[in-house]
Amino acid sequence: MQGLRTCQIRFACVAVAMAADMLANTRVGFIGAGQMAEAIARGLDKAGVVPANKMCASDVNVGRMKVFESLGTSVCSSNTKLAETSNVLILAVKPQVAEKVVTDMKPSLSKDHLLVSIAAGIPISKLQDWAGEARIVRVMPNVACMVGETAAGMSLGKTATPADSDLVTTMFESVGKIHVVDEKLLNAVTGVSGSGPAYIFMAIEALADGGVAAGLTRDVAMSLAAQTVLGSAKMVLETKKHPGELKDMVTSPAGTTIAGIRELEDRGFRSALINAVVAGAKRGEEMSKY
Repeated sequence: MQGLRTCQIRFACVAVAMAADMLANTRVGFIGAGQMAEAIARGLDKAGVVPANKMCASDVNVGRMKVFESLGTSVCSSNTKLAETSNVLILAVKPQVAEKVVTDMKPSLSKDHLLVSIAAGIPISKLQDWAGEARIVRVMPNVACMVGETAAGMSLGKTATPADSDLVTTMFESVGKIHVVDEKLLNAVTGVSGSGPAYIFMAIEALADGGVAAGLTRDVAMSLAAQTVLGSAKMVLETKKHPGELKDMVTSPAGTTIAGIRELEDRGFRSALINAVVAGAKRGEEMSKY
């Protein structure tokens, strides 16, 4: 048993060392320079994971290229050039153009390239067919990447290595949190964290509307609602307590909170959220079959 434990520790140390070495030699190329790509690039640079001068981007939108230039990154005139100058490529284009973009790059891709796809709904099997020998990692981040608080899931292709996993984890932890999951569960990740921000935005808006209805000014109500969601999320993450236990902490007998909870339960609040997540996951599964 002790020998097994020692082997596991050694394997983990080797994987971390390989990732550190890989990171030192990493040049990141963004295939597509949209807002999500920009958020990742800013996070990598700010955290010192990959400096801006070791990143490059390619996009048909000249304006987006100028944004990346302003960050201190270089820009490439073509995706082929991008592949020549980068060993980690982040596929950040719209899903409907991903096949053409990657297949056009295929002659320039090799087993020395790691292709990290954040294009929604495209399975690893298709990415591998399009990319040839390149190693594949599929990541599902969410919009909070823009403020360094993404909640992401990732799945590894068959030829991706433990060092690849550690590298991608390090990269995305510079803009939030990421979990390794089986690819079949990425649609569930989409349902919870991919679409989830929209539900939280709606909740914040509704809380603020309720505050206005109760007499608060719009700006005060909105600030209170947003800060309440932020603080509640931090309590779940930092205390490690079950949300039900935290809810009970602020639910006094015959008090204001239980009165509100009763209203929410009468209207199927929790069931509505559960159904929304399941519906989003189901839609993601449908999209992956196209």
